[in-house]
Amino acid sequence: EAARWPDLLAIVRDKVKPERDRNNREVRRKYWWRFGEVAPALYEAIAPLKRCLVTSIVTKHLIFSFQPTGRIFSHKLEVFSFEHQSAFALLQSRAHVGWTWLLSSTMKNDLNYSASCCFETFPFPRPDPRTVIPALEDIGQRLYDFRAQYMIDENVGLTITYNRLKDPGCTDARILALRSLHEEMDRQVLAAYADGDPEGRWRDLEVPPFCPMNDADRTLLETFGDAVIDRLFVLNAKRAEEEKRAGLGAPTAKSKQAKPGAPPAPRPPKKPAKPRAKKAPPEQLAMTPPEPDAES
Repeated sequence: EAARWPDLLAIVRDKVKPERDRNNREVRRKYWWRFGEVAPALYEAIAPLKRCLVTSIVTKHLIFSFQPTGRIFSHKLEVFSFEHQSAFALLQSRAHVGWTWLLSSTMKNDLNYSASCCFETFPFPRPDPRTVIPALEDIGQRLYDFRAQYMIDENVGLTITYNRLKDPGCTDARILALRSLHEEMDRQVLAAYADGDPEGRWRDLEVPPFCPMNDADRTLLETFGDAVIDRLFVLNAKRAEEEKRAGLGAPTAKSKQAKPGAPPAPRPPKKPAKPRAKKAPPEQLAMTPPEPDAES
């Protein structure tokens, strides 16, 4: 099949095959023209979907975007089998950003996103993370469309866009509008958590400015970040106790088998590991950038 494109295969034969011939794994030597790892479980999980949510594993800014499921994804990406805006709004919100910076590691000044540490432990507002929440669908779509149009108009990528979003000196009207959309999305995310919380712990939180301009804004942001993290840990513990009472434990090999074409079952949140003694600095939650780097 690959030989139907001889010019392309010649490039692979010239640049890839010599290295594959020296590889210790027989499958890589024998099938030298194929990808090294085909990740069949990933593509089976996203096969029923038209698009999926992705983020870069090592990233200056935690940014999520949708991609068509027919693509081949780099091993440098985390790929999530979500196609609805509710998941985008929750994962792009500062609730998830703060949780992520606390529980993941870093690489120099960048986030090193660890799905096992900060996604599998992240308690969504509803036990099933695929739940569609109308208010989040609305704000997620509006923010996503506005962000996409801004990048098209400016001919820039996500990194430059978020550099500008987090730069207090940037007062472009569209950047101000995009910041407001992020703040509105955070409010809707808090409301989604509040709807499932009879104790009302989520109702008294005040959303800080997306880009802090002064010490008062930074103090408000730090207070907000601590309060959200506290509530997420409480919710995680509550979910863990509910699952324990329901007899839900680690899945067995048999329970992992899904029917052909069925969507993957949601994973219950794990109890997060004890966070590092040093919490993520407030400016990471605020997304205040270090020196600008190349666009990704």
